Amino acid sequence: MQKMKVLLQRYAKVFEGIFLIAVSIAILVEVISISKTISPAILVDKFGDVSFIKLVAVVMIGLIGVSPMLGYDMLLNKTLNNKLNLRYLFETSWVINTINNLAGFGGFVSVGLRTEFYGKKNNNKLFAKTLTRLFMFIMSGLSIYSAIALLLVICGYANHYVQQYWIWLVGGSLYIPVVWLTSSLKKNVITKSFKLKITGISVLEWTGVVLTFFTAGWALGIPINIVQMLPILIAATIIGIASLIPGSIGSFDVIMILGLSDLGLPRETAIAWLLLYRIAYYIIPFIIGLVLLIHNFGATFSERYNDVPKQMIMTIGHGIVTVLLYFSGVMMIVYATIPNAFERWHWLSAVNPWSANLIYEFPNILLGFMLLMVARGIASKVKRALIPTVIVLLVTMVYMFVREAAYVSVTFTMVLLILVLLVRKRLFRQQFIYSWEARTVDSFIWALLVVLYIFLGVYSLPGIKHHHSHIRHHIEFILFPNAKIWLSGLLAILIVTSFVFILERYLEGHRIIVGVDYLSGKTRLANLLNQFKGNATSQLAYLGDKRLFFYQNNNGEDTVVIQFRRLNSKLLVMGDPFGNATDFPAAMQAFIHDSDHLGYTPVFYEVSQEIAMLAHEYGYNFIKMGEEAHVDLPSFSLQGGKRRTQRTIVNRFKRDNYHFEIIKPPYSEEFLDQLNKISDQWLQGRREKGFSLGFFKRDYLQKAPIAVIVDENNKICAFASIMSSDDHCEISVDLMRFGYDAPGSTMDYMFINLFEKMQVQGYKTFNLGMAPLANVGQYYQSFSEERIANLVYQFGSNFYSFQGLRNFKSKYADSWEPRYTSYSKYNSILYVMIALLIVDNQPIDEIEIPVKFE
Repeated sequence: MQKMKVLLQRYAKVFEGIFLIAVSIAILVEVISISKTISPAILVDKFGDVSFIKLVAVVMIGLIGVSPMLGYDMLLNKTLNNKLNLRYLFETSWVINTINNLAGFGGFVSVGLRTEFYGKKNNNKLFAKTLTRLFMFIMSGLSIYSAIALLLVICGYANHYVQQYWIWLVGGSLYIPVVWLTSSLKKNVITKSFKLKITGISVLEWTGVVLTFFTAGWALGIPINIVQMLPILIAATIIGIASLIPGSIGSFDVIMILGLSDLGLPRETAIAWLLLYRIAYYIIPFIIGLVLLIHNFGATFSERYNDVPKQMIMTIGHGIVTVLLYFSGVMMIVYATIPNAFERWHWLSAVNPWSANLIYEFPNILLGFMLLMVARGIASKVKRALIPTVIVLLVTMVYMFVREAAYVSVTFTMVLLILVLLVRKRLFRQQFIYSWEARTVDSFIWALLVVLYIFLGVYSLPGIKHHHSHIRHHIEFILFPNAKIWLSGLLAILIVTSFVFILERYLEGHRIIVGVDYLSGKTRLANLLNQFKGNATSQLAYLGDKRLFFYQNNNGEDTVVIQFRRLNSKLLVMGDPFGNATDFPAAMQAFIHDSDHLGYTPVFYEVSQEIAMLAHEYGYNFIKMGEEAHVDLPSFSLQGGKRRTQRTIVNRFKRDNYHFEIIKPPYSEEFLDQLNKISDQWLQGRREKGFSLGFFKRDYLQKAPIAVIVDENNKICAFASIMSSDDHCEISVDLMRFGYDAPGSTMDYMFINLFEKMQVQGYKTFNLGMAPLANVGQYYQSFSEERIANLVYQFGSNFYSFQGLRNFKSKYADSWEPRYTSYSKYNSILYVMIALLIVDNQPIDEIEIPVKFE
């Protein structure tokens, strides 16, 4: 006997596996036999006749029926003195019980999950002992129902079929007295209060099972005889649990189908009943539990890896929601336009989420275009898009329900609504800025739909002659039956346009822009430049044609300035930030963050390699925009054969009694009048441009020394404003102009004198500025973005000679430093280049600039 016991313990797993396989094979054979007598068409009809309200009622009863199981874990943790958050306890308990219901393997899953969620905070022995006590009484409620079922069998209420399973009902009935007796033999192990509470929870749990099952039958319109059907339900449940098959799938179902068939129910009806019961009590609670499980484990996993997995999932989910919204809107509009195509092309009908009853022109077109608009808001991550999206989806759901649409359509909309709510945290932007990229995509979709509608309507008109009648015959199913229907749809499109316009205005909000204008920030700008050194482009901030973004350190002090101009959704930053270089990374991150929350994307124009790489760390692409020419002043000399041409120029100007001088501010109005006259002659009727270059503005010129070329009559013929860095290392010029009287090579004479003067003053480098598109996108294997940039600027060469500028600077440059444009990966390089071209060539009189600088 002892050897037999040892043998059984050693091979217990093997015997258990053989038992499971044998039971599974027997069930499979019976299932195959039953399936041969079932008509799928009748089964589908059974579900088709159930009203939506009844389905909701069954699902709600199922969820309520599952909820008593939460009491097990509440009692377990109370006994263990675990102080858990109520929300955490609810979520984890729901996960444990619903997953165990469907894939329990005799309770092994629940043991593992409870150990994972609750056992780590307790002594292992104490936790195992308490959990064992809990499991002893979990089946007590089923035992009570077994006794009731056995009593009905004994009294003759049960049918002949269930009487063959009387032994299972006896075993189930004896479970609770045996457990109570054995637990009472060891005193102070399990208290009577604990046993009573577990038994009460168990009774509520199995009452939920019974109620869900009979509610499913009621929803299907089945006449229910509780005294005959209850014994079958309980016997099948006990046998299913004894089979150890997860969720009793197969074992429970076979017995129920045969038992209900014995009561006179068609097998299709019995299967529909069991299927609805399993969906309500097992599947839907399991799906909710699975979502909660992913949420709990996912949160821990994501936190371990710096929230990267969470962000990836949210990004993917956001993309899916956007695609589904666009897809829904397009399909709804297409269905209103060519409804008969869904009957002709079955594949189109298969992918259409909307009901066939939605052939009412105006609502379809309205909801379709509104879905497209809210899809753009969701795609743009606009916070204000959430409420309109929810409203549009709810209206769509109600519209389909009122028109008796198929449940698939209602379910699709409901799932889409849930997905929108799940990704709502991705909607963080305060306003909607309709970018050129987004408007291009939407315009293409909208134009395609409208053109399709108009074309089909015109082609359908009886007065139109069709030379190819055989073609018309083949496409007749997509044509409109009469002009009245088509005109009503066209009118609907026109009306819908106004709704879409209103929705767009709502999403836009109040149009807030980051930073401040020049008038508001001029004092802060001056203070910052007095404290920190500037750079080659910092002087341009005084032009007043750009906004200023001030970064403040932890002490609330301004340490960095970023100057930019807005165009559409892009904030075009001119040059590197300036101020305290230590704070550049934090300043750029703050600027990008603040811009993103307001729906804008910065573009960093003509920045150094360091800033381009820094922007790249924040997810920005970059292209080379050109090269900046630098003259090494300490080594500059007119000696040698290389400088023969320059020496000739200098000698000629000296022979003609021209001379060079630098004048410092403040300047008289008479002096500025002379410069203004020269500037007007240089412009030759063209309008001033700004952004990356200085323009003639008296207040602006008062801020820097001006170099002039004066002829023998003491008349100024050319001038250049000087831009100096505060570290007395680099010098440059900004505004360079010459008049009609200036002889050839005047600018050469100007620069040569500047090089020599600045060399004497101790400057190290003279910055000649950038040559746009120098050596960019010219090689056949260059990046496509750089080739596009080159193409755009070649077009811009009609307004500005880039090649001539490059050639002039090459005469003096000792070195060339690359300059880059960094742009968001969500921007199109084509639109970025167009924006830069527009801003660089935008006349100053078209820009709102403060009247006074000081």
